[in-house]
Amino acid sequence: MREAKNNSSVDWELVLRRMKSFLVDESQLSKAEKLVERESIWKQLPPDKAIEWAEVAQALGKPELSLRVLEWVLQNNPGFVPALEAKTKLLESLIIRSVSDQGSDKYSDDDSDSLPSSLPVRVPESDDSQVEKVAHSFLKFRKMAHLVANYMSIFRGREDCFARQWVDRDRGTHGYMPVRRPMTEEDVLAHLEGKQTYGIYLLHSDDRVSLGVIDVDVKSDFLKGSISQEDRKRFKSENIYLLRRIPELAQSKGIPCFGEFSGGKGYHFWFSFETPVPAEKVRRVLLPLAKHISGDLTCFKLEVFPKQDRASGKGFGNLVKLPLGIHRVTGKPSFFIHQKDRSLEAQLSWLTQAPRIKAEAIEGAMAVLETSIMVRPSDEDWAKNFPELAVLSSKCIVLGNLISQCRTGRSISLREEKVLFGTITFLPRGSLLIHYLLKNSPDYNLHLVDYKISRVRGSPLGCKTIHRLLDAGGDFCIFENVDEYSHPLLHIPEWKELKDRVLPISERVENLRDALEFLKRAIITVERFLPNKGSERG
Repeated sequence: MREAKNNSSVDWELVLRRMKSFLVDESQLSKAEKLVERESIWKQLPPDKAIEWAEVAQALGKPELSLRVLEWVLQNNPGFVPALEAKTKLLESLIIRSVSDQGSDKYSDDDSDSLPSSLPVRVPESDDSQVEKVAHSFLKFRKMAHLVANYMSIFRGREDCFARQWVDRDRGTHGYMPVRRPMTEEDVLAHLEGKQTYGIYLLHSDDRVSLGVIDVDVKSDFLKGSISQEDRKRFKSENIYLLRRIPELAQSKGIPCFGEFSGGKGYHFWFSFETPVPAEKVRRVLLPLAKHISGDLTCFKLEVFPKQDRASGKGFGNLVKLPLGIHRVTGKPSFFIHQKDRSLEAQLSWLTQAPRIKAEAIEGAMAVLETSIMVRPSDEDWAKNFPELAVLSSKCIVLGNLISQCRTGRSISLREEKVLFGTITFLPRGSLLIHYLLKNSPDYNLHLVDYKISRVRGSPLGCKTIHRLLDAGGDFCIFENVDEYSHPLLHIPEWKELKDRVLPISERVENLRDALEFLKRAIITVERFLPNKGSERG
């Protein structure tokens, strides 16, 4: 305790000069060896002086002590780069001597690219096993350094800022706090070791991204209380499906991804680009994928990150938690689902083989997705009969869910009905399509539906209004080169030619096409009273 109190008054420079003088005086070496071992002294040293003390220990033929001193410095000062460099040089010099003294070919020249310490070093003959042990430690250290470097090359976000996750368990709150500086290797190591948990802002300062993410979360209904056996079975089935289907669909579009259990309540599917690409292009590719798969899920919700095309004002955009860390809320570690071994080294090693996407692949995926409609094989006949609904189901997640609900005969709310009439009715076959969607509803009334169709006026409901009416979260669709507000019917390729069409307000039959549509509606009505009315539906 007395030594600690007098710590600030000790002239460490003088102590170190005297220690170094012992090295050139043979009569003083035994005194130096005893003094350098005194832990009560070197644990009081400032970090820079402790590095010099480690050099003296190394010069006295005590590499293990030197390593202990440097590790103590790094433990108390994780970001102190000189100590990390000194440790690396020490381990490298030990490998060089091990190869030279033992004539071993276990370690190649590639394992060392630095010269030993400039101080004279005595290596006791009995220390061969210790040198071997330290050399092995260095190889592990070097391998981990390469794995961490690869990790940092993949998970790159905004250059000048990242975020730290925090939890206040007393108040039941949690969130992220910006860390306004570049992320360092020490930060990454702290995250991987579970000491801290960090997230990255995906948008770079130039509105490009190195990563895209499809975020899969369990819906809140399945997190509250107990669920039925049927729901549990459905949850398990959907979980297996999405873990297979998302990578499969992404691969088919030329943009492979890899999955990670987030440690929270779902998964992250990472799309890693070899070089940064515009955020807007990434969203245009990932949104259709997420929307297509969402139609098959009832227990999970999907979101796409980045959620913005560009950062606005002083904001950084949304962030995503880095993988292989501890989720501070649940206390669970995250891991890559394609690697069964969950040890940190195995997970990082697997990451070296994780798929990377070339910049030109995103252009190809955009071209494919914008000219195709993604439907399940079982829906191919339905898509041929009702191509307008197939397009909207594929391109708009909100209308897609509503259309699916109608096709399975489930009742819809007044707000959902308003969205349906406020969009579908504006299509050329709008009346037929509305009747088709509502025919399986328990309270379907042909004449009331016709009346409601006749009351529709103005323009299609916009995306913002639809999201507000249905209290829908998630992303808005992206439309380019349009001269009107955003609404779902812009997904219909022929909309530009159709938008000036005058909406009929009566059922007058003016030509053969109108007569055919009227007949189809009559058939829909008759089908309602036929046996097996609950069977398909399209």
